[in-house]
Order: sequence, then C-alpha cells, then structure tokens
Amino acid sequence: MESNFTIGIIGGYGKMGTFFKNFFEKKGYPVVLSGRNKGLEKIELVKQSKVILISVPIKVFPEIVKEISSYIEDHHWVIDICSLKAEPVKVMKDFIKKGEVLATHPLFGPYEKDLKGKIIAIWRIKGDNLYKWFKSIMEEEKLNIIEISPEKHDQIMGLVQVLNHFWLILLAKIINDSGLDLKDIVSLTTTSFFKQLDVLRRLSYQDARLYARIQLDNPYGKKFRDLLCKNCLEFNKALNLPEEEREKKFEEYFTLAKNIASELEKLIQTY
Repeated sequence: MESNFTIGIIGGYGKMGTFFKNFFEKKGYPVVLSGRNKGLEKIELVKQSKVILISVPIKVFPEIVKEISSYIEDHHWVIDICSLKAEPVKVMKDFIKKGEVLATHPLFGPYEKDLKGKIIAIWRIKGDNLYKWFKSIMEEEKLNIIEISPEKHDQIMGLVQVLNHFWLILLAKIINDSGLDLKDIVSLTTTSFFKQLDVLRRLSYQDARLYARIQLDNPYGKKFRDLLCKNCLEFNKALNLPEEEREKKFEEYFTLAKNIASELEKLIQTY
C-alpha cells in the first residue's frame, strides 16, 4: 500500500457511504468523509485522498463531479457507485480529464454483513491500476464481478430493479386492498409465497427517495412497467374466455413460464 493511500468518500455519511467507510477501514485503509454540512469540504477531501469514491444521489452527481473535476490530478483514482451507469459515465468522461476512473454498481444494500456471492457491476473508464486494485479487493470478498457496458447495464436494471420494485410495491398495495388480515395471510402462506413476502419485508429498511429515483430515472423503466401492465391485461383477458379456450390459453402461458424456468434452473446452478 502506498504511504498516502487515503480513501475519501463524498457522501460518506449516507447509508452506502457508511458501508464503504467500514468496508475500507476493516481492510486497513485510512478513510476521510465529506457530507452535507459534515466532515471535510469536498475539495479538501480530494486534496487529502488517493481514491475518491462518490456516493451521492444520481440527481446531484453531475454537479459534484463538475465541482471536484478541476482538482483531480494524475495520481487520483475516482469511483462512482450510482445505480444507473450511462449518464454518470458520460458525466465522468466529460469532466474528469486526469487520473483513473471506474464506474461501479454494487447490487446489494448497506446492511449486508457477508458479501460472498453478492454482485457488483463494473466498467473501466480510464486506467488499469484502479481497475486491478478494485477488482482484487472485491475478489477477496468473493463477490461476483460483472463487467458490463453502461447501456446494457441500464437496460437490464429496467427489469431487475425497476420492474422488481414496481411489482413489490403493487403486491403490498394488493395485500392492503384485499381486506384480508396480514396475520392470516402469513399463517396460511405457501413456501414460495412466503419467499415473496420475505423480499417484500425488506422494503421496511429501504429509503423511499432512493427507490423513487430508481423507478423514475431509468430511461428503460417505462418500457418494462408498460410491458407488465400489457401482459397482465392480456393474461387476465385470456382467463375470462369460455372454459375450453381459457384452459388452452392458460396452458400456453404456463408452458412459456416452464421453459423460462427450465433455463433458469440450468443458469442458477452455475452461480
């Protein structure tokens, strides 16, 4: 480790900022923080740090990058952890002219105690040393590292994040509107539905503002929400056909689902 290998986290008092502060300190790195009305001023943090990790809402990300960009020198390494990648990558390419730059998206939350098997997406923007260092410390934790272009990442997140969260919020609304007692639902649930309820339960720890940004900022989000609504209407319409027709239609839908499930069975076994 270099003698001056301080890691500076802009947004270091937020949930993910705190997570990475603890993560890097456990690995023996000195960490300094900048936050809203807390810690170091952003420019002072840049001057004191080798690695600059930007952990801020995507809405303010461009102005943060612009503010610090003229203070980034050749020895600096800059990392972002935004949940979308195309626009943040464009911003960093446009404004950060020196140093090395790496785009990342940790696909886990700030409450994880064990990172083994968790996923982090990365995309090298500039430089080899930062890329190798970051990849090696992620591999030490046995994370699955996925190298993916920003555009493809955002398309997949339209399904993996936007549609998933959309469905979970709808599930909660349906439970609320059903008139059924939540205790009765939990007491009589199947194993598979209990797993869905367990995922829904985790929303109680999440930040509504973050989830709103994931839902509203992804340019592919509307496509997947519309696709869900379209398929719900079509499937429901099929199930209201005369008896013989609706049974045939149900079998068509179920066969498609089984084919996807079979492919998933093969894929998931490799992870």
